[in-house]
This record gives sequence, C-alpha cells and structure tokens, in this order.
Amino acid sequence: MIKDRKPDYSWIKEMEPIHAIIDPEAETKRELPVLDEPKSMTMDKKVILEAATTGWQPTWWWRDRGEEVLPPGSRGGETCVQEQVDSIIECVKAGAAGIHTHPRRASDGLPVLHEAKLTAEIYDRAFDEVDFVTFGHAFTWDLRKGEAVDFVGPAEEFLELGKGNKYLQSALIPSYGSHEEGRFLYTEEAMIEGVTFYEENDIKPICSIEPYFFPQFKRMIFDTGLAKKPFLIALQMGKHGDDQQFCDPWSYLQMITNMGLVRSAISDEDMTLGLHPGGRNWLAVTVVALLNGIQYIRLGIEDIFFLWPHKDDIAHKTSKTIEMIKNICEQLGRELATPEEAREIMGIKYTS
Repeated sequence: MIKDRKPDYSWIKEMEPIHAIIDPEAETKRELPVLDEPKSMTMDKKVILEAATTGWQPTWWWRDRGEEVLPPGSRGGETCVQEQVDSIIECVKAGAAGIHTHPRRASDGLPVLHEAKLTAEIYDRAFDEVDFVTFGHAFTWDLRKGEAVDFVGPAEEFLELGKGNKYLQSALIPSYGSHEEGRFLYTEEAMIEGVTFYEENDIKPICSIEPYFFPQFKRMIFDTGLAKKPFLIALQMGKHGDDQQFCDPWSYLQMITNMGLVRSAISDEDMTLGLHPGGRNWLAVTVVALLNGIQYIRLGIEDIFFLWPHKDDIAHKTSKTIEMIKNICEQLGRELATPEEAREIMGIKYTS
C-alpha cells in the first residue's frame, strides 16, 4: 500500500521558478506600497526671494582679491545711481520678489545705512520697469542721547516721502546685540517701540532673529500680540554674530533644529518662516532649508561672498545668487512667488 501512495507535490504550485507575467493589481499592493503613499506637502508653499543688491561693505574686500567687478555703485560718479537701479531690475527679472538695499552715494560710492531720499530715487527709477516688495532698514542711533537704536525716526521719513509704505513695505527688527563698548544696542524697549510703530503704519516687521534669542522674541513680540499674524520670521544663519554653519554636517542639523524650534512654538499658518544666510556654507544650508519648507530667503552680496563652500569663486552680482536658488527651486518643484503673491503671503497691505 505504501508503494501505491503518490507523493504530494502540491507545494510546487506555490513556487515561482520562472518569471511569469506580472499581475499589476497583486504586485502593486505587495511590492510597491509606496505608490499609495500620500503626498508630502513640506515643500508645497511658494518661495519668496529677497535680493540684497549693494551690500554695506567697502570695496577693499573685492579689490584685495584682485576683483575688477565691484558692487553696483561702489565706484561713485555719474553712473552710481543707475548702476544700483540696473542691479535691482536684474534681480527682479532673475526671480526676486523683494529688494533690500544700502544705497551708495555718488560722491564716494560708500553705502549709507538708510538715506530716505536717495533710496526713494533709486527705487522710483526701478519701479518704472518692475514691481518689487521693499525690504529695508529703518533704524538709526545717536550715542550722545542713548545706546538704544531708534526704529521710528527713519521709518517716518520713508512714510512721508512715499505718502504710505511704498519705500518701506517691510523693515528689520534685528535681535543681535553689540558686545563692544560704545556701540548701539537693540534694547527690548526699542524693539517693542519699533514693532508697534511698524504695525500701526502697515510696515511688516521682519523679525530677524538669532535662534538663541527666539524665546525672548516670542515672549515680548509674538505672545503679547504686538506683531500681527502672519508673523515674518527670518532665522540668521552665518550673518553678523550668528555663525552656526561653519562645519559639516552640524550646520545642516542646526538649520533643521532651528526651524523645528520655531515651528514647535508657532504654527506654519501663523507665520512666514524665512532664512537670512551668510558665510561660506550659505548654499548648502539654504538647500537644507528649502527641503524643510522654508518660505522666504534673503540672498545677495551683502552677506554672501563665496558662491560655493569648497571653492573661492566670489559672488560678483546679487542676481547670480538669485539665479542659483531659482534653479534649485525649479529642480525641487518649488515655485517662486511674484511680488504681488509675496505681499499676500506675508500680509503686507500696500498703502501708497
């Protein structure tokens, strides 16, 4: 009887010894579950690019390195103003929605922190050809009267000249302090006064924050309701006193951490989160920020000198950095905001 029993070969039917025709329905569910994953919306928002067109540095930095191409207007003379105008137009056409400038004087080519009439002249010539959001400085100081900066006086000049916020649609409220004797200070009282005045006059405060200062800024500006939503927050990475991006890979992790710090306290719906990068590693850190959904970036020769972290190629024109990030945004599928879209995103009401 044992000899007559047939072996059970049914298990062979379960094997796949030969590659068979694929059953799309069965294989998709078993081998490609990623096809059913939901979209990741981290990079869905449009990117606002701001161009810092002239920089505040003297020209010796470029000259010492044998550079013949100098910042626009830095040679002074008859073409000084037009060079600055052309730079603005070039940046906007390259993809910038906003402009930040330290106007240079025709007499000597040196920049001034704020000069309302000269700024207005430069902007008006540029406005004849392109539209852009005006991001600016609007503070000064007089150490004979006190150490605190004055955010209100210069802003009043811009508002009077523009009969509204034409020349100053958004203005910096920096958090970095001075650590040298005999220098100005961004005091809590001065910042509160500045934010209050800006909001009352439709000037969007740019809360340019060194990450370590974020909790204090949140306590005195955001939690108190002084700033209106959506808040405009720009993290400083590699500019002024906040150089957290000089070393790989910690600079990238620091960028992610700083963005997470802010997002843990303020929802994306209540703010436009931005970055003011600088230093050699600006490009890599900016890409990390874009991957993590940053929505506003300041570029240009004011804080960016070298194009790449591993090379000594110098940024001659602000439009070059705009073009670089624009191309990266296109590769990442991130769209650039127009000036009109930027105002809507940041909650800026044009009043002139």
